Amino acid sequence: MTTSLLKSAIWSTSGALVTRLLALVSNLLLARLLTPEEFGVIAIAYIFWALVNLFTQGTVGSFLMYKGVDDPRYLNTTFSLAIVTGGGLAALLVAISPLVAGFFGVPDLVGLLAIFAGSLLLSFVQSVGAGMLNRQMRQKELAQATSLASLVRVAVTVGCALAHGSYWSFALGDLAYWIVACGLTQKQAGYRFKWGIDPEVRSEVLRYCLGATGFSFTFFVNANADNFVIGKLMSQTQLGFYNFAYQITTALTMILRQAIEQVGTTQFARLPDSESQRRSVLRLVQYGGWIAAPIYGVMALLLRPALVSWVFGPKWIPACAAMPWLLFYAYFRLLNNSLFSLLAARGRPDISARINLIITPVAVAGFIFGALNQDITQVAIAVAALLGVFGTLISWWIGCLALNWPVLPFWRASFGPAILVTGLVTAVWQI
Repeated sequence: MTTSLLKSAIWSTSGALVTRLLALVSNLLLARLLTPEEFGVIAIAYIFWALVNLFTQGTVGSFLMYKGVDDPRYLNTTFSLAIVTGGGLAALLVAISPLVAGFFGVPDLVGLLAIFAGSLLLSFVQSVGAGMLNRQMRQKELAQATSLASLVRVAVTVGCALAHGSYWSFALGDLAYWIVACGLTQKQAGYRFKWGIDPEVRSEVLRYCLGATGFSFTFFVNANADNFVIGKLMSQTQLGFYNFAYQITTALTMILRQAIEQVGTTQFARLPDSESQRRSVLRLVQYGGWIAAPIYGVMALLLRPALVSWVFGPKWIPACAAMPWLLFYAYFRLLNNSLFSLLAARGRPDISARINLIITPVAVAGFIFGALNQDITQVAIAVAALLGVFGTLISWWIGCLALNWPVLPFWRASFGPAILVTGLVTAVWQI
């Protein structure tokens, strides 16, 4: 079991690493080719892509990891519901695109969101096959499929940008990714899905997915309200700076978060009792904190204006002031994901939704305050304080209360490394 878990974790992490590294290469090239304003436009489009895509994030695929893949009724019902839901949301995205374009004053958002609608439907289909592969601990096949799809995305995105495709490059690159990822994942899964919705299975699938969607929606608000607020109250250029800083600082978190979700959820579901789960989650947070905190601390010291200017160009220097705060948030977001994966494994994504529902109004108020001062750094400070510190306190308190676990060990494991490394980084800055 330990060897199998280690192999799965390695393949899951490597697949996520390849995907994020290729995305970083793509963004590096695009940062040279595009303007901050063009980055701002695509950031707006991604807000609404993420809004509809949250219905697949951690829902149908996570359900199969929780339930298993032995019963064809569950597989076929989940697949059929994924197509129905994905198709409906894709149509909704196309329908609201004129309103979005008018609200932000960017006519091209109509076409951009139409392309994203096609990607959305494909992502729903892909998530079912990905859920099967994760449950079967076949992360190697999944990593191979997503890595190849990522290569295609980089080629299409950069090719379009070189052809003066502006922000269309992002949308077309994403569409190419989902076409390849969907086809390869379904092939790797090796199951011939059939259309059919079993009435008894449907209620169980929908009940789980609604709870997971509630978590995804509240998480979406927390993760995207800052972009929305900046885009509306400030400018597309300022949103471009902020979005660039966000992508750079959270890249590592996205890699490791994907690994935790893919491997952790399946493994947590297989543990025999609550005490075994508690020990596993606590060890993951303890080890993760002492490994991640120094890495983010070094990143905070390196991501200074001189390096950013040399790598990405001097036009991105205004983004540097927000980066240390966003790194602080990225650290806590990584550690907190262990709790959310555990709750998904126990069939209780509704608890995760309740946690984010408490955090959301406080966080949004902080984002608005920072944006009204026309300063992306103040928005980043609000993200670090409210989603990072406050979010961590609330998440583990409510989660441990629901699970009947002591909360202090998890708070210590989360904050201890952060406090020590923050003090060291601050001392180095003073030198």
